[in-house]
Amino acid sequence: MSILKWFSSTATIILVVVACSSFNGGEADQALIERICKQSQDYGFCMSTLGNDPRSGTADLRGLALISTSLSIIQIQDTLSRLPDIIKQSTDPLAIHRLGVCQTDYNGSLVNFQGTYKAISDNGYYVAIDFVRNGTNQVIDCHNIFRREGPIATSPIAGDDMNVFKFAELILLAIDDLLHRK
Repeated sequence: MSILKWFSSTATIILVVVACSSFNGGEADQALIERICKQSQDYGFCMSTLGNDPRSGTADLRGLALISTSLSIIQIQDTLSRLPDIIKQSTDPLAIHRLGVCQTDYNGSLVNFQGTYKAISDNGYYVAIDFVRNGTNQVIDCHNIFRREGPIATSPIAGDDMNVFKFAELILLAIDDLLHRK
């Protein structure tokens, strides 16, 4: 009977230790998210997107880079799905042309951010940086098309552009940390 009590006590202690370790690991993950977000230009955006994503709670740096990339792909796809309706609602030929450029740019950006995801998955961080740069530059081109070739205007997807820029920053912050830890 004493062996059974010993086993029961030991099992209880092990469960308590495991539970405490799991709890502390969650705090460490939150600290990692906050560290990345504090480096970003928009802490609130970072915490509301990356910090609130349920996948982030157990992610390491590589995982945070993948999550940020995934969120940027979702943002780009969402923008692409809305663009045809935005184009249909426009009556200004210049705006229609500009939005067509944006549609092309966002399609190219999607391909680049999908490449980013694959590169990070394969631990190809320098390749991922190139993909992020190229994909972000395409969104910059979309954003800037409303400032050239005619009167300056505000893009109806300017907020989407800004979100892509912010996600790109989060990806690059995580990759930078990964490269400096090697």
